[in-house]
Amino acid sequence: MLIIGSKGHAVEIFQCLSSYEREQTVFFDNITPDQSADLFGTYPVLRTLADARAYLANIDSRFILGLGGPGLRRRLAKEFRECGGQLTSVIAPTAVLGPFATLGPGLNIMQHTLVSPTATLGEGVLLNAGAAVHHDSIVGEYCEISPGARILGHCRLGQNCWVGAAAVILPSVTVGQDAVIGAGAIVTRSVEAGTTVVGIPARLMS
Repeated sequence: MLIIGSKGHAVEIFQCLSSYEREQTVFFDNITPDQSADLFGTYPVLRTLADARAYLANIDSRFILGLGGPGLRRRLAKEFRECGGQLTSVIAPTAVLGPFATLGPGLNIMQHTLVSPTATLGEGVLLNAGAAVHHDSIVGEYCEISPGARILGHCRLGQNCWVGAAAVILPSVTVGQDAVIGAGAIVTRSVEAGTTVVGIPARLMS
């Protein structure tokens, strides 16, 4: 299993894997200046795309996105698929998945999260620790839902949205693609694509 990234979120992803998968894990990081060969003194960190391509071709084709940011996650998914990789989901053992939920590929469903019945998560969604998506809501591709955020019933989020920590989106609200919801905001009405809203109730950031 190749985890893209070797810091912060990548380590949280590592924690979610089973013991067997952790034993087989390799990381990829060609950005962080720390050039140590192994993470925790045990797990290899690949530093070049050529090394990653060889790993995906010859050892294990699966990769997990271990970084945040909707645009970055989408770009890396495309890049590593082009290297022959298979975008793979990780679902923490403490996550609660409701019946009839629809789950796209490449999800990060982290510790103590809730995906309610008939909710839909698109490809590459990151549902961070303690977050919840309630019944009949649709979360578009590569959205990032930060820790403790709540998306209540019948909401619609376009692709690449970023919902800040502990924000709440009230029922039946639509959030346009590439929108940003500030931490702690309470969203009571629809949000235009590409805008940022903050506060209680949430308003356009001036």
